[in-house]
Amino acid sequence: MRRLIEAETAKEILSQVRIGYSVKEVAITEALGRVSAEDVFSPINIPPFRRSTRDGFAVISEDVSLASESSPVKLEVVGKVDAGEGTSLKIGRGQAVEISTGAVMPENADAVVMVENARVEGNVVWVKKGVSPKENVMSAGSDVQEGEVLVRAGEVIDTLKLGLLAGAGYGRVKVREMRVGIISTGNELTMPGEELEAGKIYDVNTYTIYAELKKLGATPVIYGIARDDREEMEEMLEKALSECDSVITSGSTSAGKGDILYRIVEEKGEMVFHGVRVKPGKPFFFARVDEKPIFGLPGFPTSCLTIFLEFVAPAVARSLGYRIRRRVVRGRLAKRIYSEGRRELMPVFVVGDRIYPVEKGSGAITSLSEASGYMEIAEGEEIIERGSEREVRLFGKVYDYAFAGIDVFDLLELDAEVKGMYMSPELALLEFSRQSVDGVFYPDGEFEFGLVFAGKKGKTGAVSGYGVSADFLAKNHAQLVNLFRLGRLDGIYLLRPFAERFGIDGEDVGEVDIGFRSTPELEGVIGDQLRRLSR
Repeated sequence: MRRLIEAETAKEILSQVRIGYSVKEVAITEALGRVSAEDVFSPINIPPFRRSTRDGFAVISEDVSLASESSPVKLEVVGKVDAGEGTSLKIGRGQAVEISTGAVMPENADAVVMVENARVEGNVVWVKKGVSPKENVMSAGSDVQEGEVLVRAGEVIDTLKLGLLAGAGYGRVKVREMRVGIISTGNELTMPGEELEAGKIYDVNTYTIYAELKKLGATPVIYGIARDDREEMEEMLEKALSECDSVITSGSTSAGKGDILYRIVEEKGEMVFHGVRVKPGKPFFFARVDEKPIFGLPGFPTSCLTIFLEFVAPAVARSLGYRIRRRVVRGRLAKRIYSEGRRELMPVFVVGDRIYPVEKGSGAITSLSEASGYMEIAEGEEIIERGSEREVRLFGKVYDYAFAGIDVFDLLELDAEVKGMYMSPELALLEFSRQSVDGVFYPDGEFEFGLVFAGKKGKTGAVSGYGVSADFLAKNHAQLVNLFRLGRLDGIYLLRPFAERFGIDGEDVGEVDIGFRSTPELEGVIGDQLRRLSR
């Protein structure tokens, strides 16, 4: 019988793991998100010359220190310099040079008068406002000095670092190349893009893990799906181990009769641990084969990604030379949570300071796509009351507002992140009364929306909650229109604004009255937009 280890023990073991990597030189266009293999120094000053930061006139500041609207100073214009041109121009006292933003400053000039503070008459400029030394001028090396470190070894090359490398003239850079093989297992899996047969599901884990590895700066290598066949699984694992620095598998990690991957790993190498005492980590294993780490993740998509983020991603980042620092926020539960009493990492989404559980189960592929992060439930906690304060480790967005009810809120344009929850108007009103949502939308109100029918008689569809009778009720208009365009529905009833948004032609067949309630701060903006949409 397998002995489960505590999560802290698993993390301690994995903190000592070092995954190998090689060094590869890549074009800077391919370096975004990668980890620098060395300290990179600037070979030049940035900027490499004194330059103007404004369009105007390069001057000697002392000449115009007393200039004003009422008493402008007259200077002779002796030339012009545009950006991108070299110059040998030199000015003396009482002289100026017309200059563009980014252009090289003439010799002796120490300031630039902005064009709006000057009046030109032939080859003379009248300066109407004085400038101080270095005003509107960027000195050579004032941004980056020659020899200064641009990127340190082990640092992730982000957008700003990429721009810095380009600004210093680097077209290529050396990065750490960690190749991580990805293998999904199971007879039930089909690769995306292939026809889905009865009893099959599309492989999700390969692509979520691929995306996360890319974000970490590693190089994921997809090996496809290994069926529940020992020979096929063994062959794919050996190939991945021979070509990569580490391997991540998903599925076939439990102790069931059909799960054979962990048995192969045990025979070929060292099983360091198999099973962690945290939901959903019970099937998670870590092993070494030929001194290369193998991480065996659970097969359910939510379980797979949660365990990767919590246990594997830190090991990958640490091996590449940096640490992941996940933001932690505190909030209060928006509803009561029932747990099995086991230690658990529960996906949640966060709206302001409210925390909502994502209640779709570890087999649902949308559980983590809708999550802001996850909160930890301690062993022995079976009921966690609404209003309890908890911590959430973030990996996704935090929302500003939560709206519930019928999907008319999808029409609103707010300068905020909004979490929409499609549910019955009755339940939505109840959640609003509990202050669990910021706005609720329901039929039977003051805003009259036109109802449109598109298509033909036959199997009809409408959106749930609007009180419209149809053969099929979609949860929102986007789903409804998509099914109609796919030919799954012959005709659909939809609100006029949604018909216009999706480019659907139809005939007016009636009206639907819409109402809403919201927090005071949102009443005005929501009311104005619904009023405009309902016209």
